[in-house]
Amino acid sequence: MPEFGWLKAGLKPFRSGEPRAKNILNYLQTGAYKYWALALSGLSGWSTARAVEPVDIFFIQKGPVVLKPQFDLHHTFNDNIAYREEDKESDLITTVSPGLTLQLGDPTFNFIDLTYLFDRMEYLDRDDLSANQHRAALVLRFEKNRFLLEGRDTIEQLASPLGGGISLGGAKVERLLWDDQYRLTYSFSDRTSLYTDLLHTTFDYESGVRLYDSLTLIGTLGFEYKAFSRTSFFGEVYYGMTENEPNLSGMADYPTAEFVGGFVGMRGNFTEKLTGMVKAGFEHRTYRDDGDNSSAPVVDVNLTANFTERTILGLTYSRRQRESVQFARSTYISDAITANLVQHLGNEGRLRANLRAMYSLADYEASDELAADRKDNLLATGLTITYDIKLWLRVFGSYDFEYLDSPDSTVVDYAVNRATLGLELGF
Repeated sequence: MPEFGWLKAGLKPFRSGEPRAKNILNYLQTGAYKYWALALSGLSGWSTARAVEPVDIFFIQKGPVVLKPQFDLHHTFNDNIAYREEDKESDLITTVSPGLTLQLGDPTFNFIDLTYLFDRMEYLDRDDLSANQHRAALVLRFEKNRFLLEGRDTIEQLASPLGGGISLGGAKVERLLWDDQYRLTYSFSDRTSLYTDLLHTTFDYESGVRLYDSLTLIGTLGFEYKAFSRTSFFGEVYYGMTENEPNLSGMADYPTAEFVGGFVGMRGNFTEKLTGMVKAGFEHRTYRDDGDNSSAPVVDVNLTANFTERTILGLTYSRRQRESVQFARSTYISDAITANLVQHLGNEGRLRANLRAMYSLADYEASDELAADRKDNLLATGLTITYDIKLWLRVFGSYDFEYLDSPDSTVVDYAVNRATLGLELGF
């Protein structure tokens, strides 16, 4: 396992005979505190002590090409790292994330933006959970004549315990998450356009865990009419499929699910202060082997309310049909609502608070492996306070709470509290 000199330097070791609270206090008073003090004092005075300005390090431009190095440091105290109801374990987790963004073109017109981040997570007590993670994202926009192509790809190679109803006893699970979303739009005129969406999502869990790997493909065809200067109405139809593959021998075969649906909705500026998108429709889903089917209304809402320049509220709601990765032939309805309030504090605009809340309900249909109906209730709330020391340097503190409740005996209920201090460098 790699050693981090800055983390080990001056760090008082945990002693088995000392109370855990005292051990944590020793950690915060020694290694972590010294590193933060050196980092903040050194970076704050960088521009006066060196001929090279920090902007020259974190924003390197040559013609249309821009390189933006990044560095994040997070210390998180988690009081339930294994997502358990009983025999909880707490730990301090240090995450170091160097990264780089490569940008080509003009972000307001045609561009490609590629970001890569490497995470090293170190658990202070549970060293077996320490891991490396990789995250990459590609965003692009290309417009030519009447065509507009927009897309986003994300790939994450993660390694950590799972929550959300599939905790698997708190074991570390390696997994690959891959998501692609592309839209090609053709404008017939200033008011009418035709578009097609392609979406791909993969969840690939390590072999040996009792979960199904999942692959989803969705194709959408839509038509949009700009009825007002800043508001459009649209309609769309889509077809998709989800394939699930077992990771253990003995797991039941999971037939491919196919689904078809449609939406009508509107997007744009609804009022001077309210913008976003609202759409509602219906979806029909079947399994290929014997035609078992389910149908349900589907809804997507994404709204932003700009009360003032300093107060912004975001609201989202989604209702969709999905496939379980735990039980074969198990469809469930997912209802999820989130709220995110950003409030800028002070006259300089450097200090801001971000208050967020999320509630989701996963309502499972009975199946061969899931005899009784299952309903998972997941609640998450959090508050983050961020201060911009410089344009390229931010510090923050956050608190998050997560709670899961389910009547199903196979699901472990849990409550998790997390407190984080973080430092971020880069634009």
